Amino acid sequence: MKPMQAKAAGTPRKIVGFHQDDSFDWVADLECGHQQHVRHNPPWTSRHWVTTPQGRREHIGNELPCSLCASDVPKLSNKS
Repeated sequence: MKPMQAKAAGTPRKIVGFHQDDSFDWVADLECGHQQHVRHNPPWTSRHWVTTPQGRREHIGNELPCSLCASDVPKLSNKS
């Protein structure tokens, strides 16, 4: 019997870009038009790749779970 693994809630969506919010935290722009913070905040969240331009470039096309798509929340009309 395989151990159960926690699955992130949301619809998988590809990262199409990044920008920084007003607090200078990195935000992933998703193909669906929604956005998701991708913070590097150890020990809670370890995303060292987001701290460099190369790391962010290498993650374009990777998928993140979009909980907003799963709950039918409309897209944001503008970015920060």
